[in-house]
Amino acid sequence: MTQEEILALFREHADTLPLEAQAPMLRDVILDLAQLLADSRGRLSKENFDTLTAIGGVLYRQAKSDFDAISDLDSMMKQSLKK
Repeated sequence: MTQEEILALFREHADTLPLEAQAPMLRDVILDLAQLLADSRGRLSKENFDTLTAIGGVLYRQAKSDFDAISDLDSMMKQSLKK
């Protein structure tokens, strides 16, 4: 398959995902990727493993950023209720 064909698959899949479930879904994707890497470490080249690990790092950073933003918003809302 070509890169463009894979990107088309990504777009197709993205169109089926509900926006409101993004945070739990991202967590599940990260866990699935981690398990995939754990299971296939010996069968992947170092380059492929490193690439997939970098992708996981980006996903993890985004999920952490989203979680931190939600936590910050929750804290602000609780503070505003105390006033």
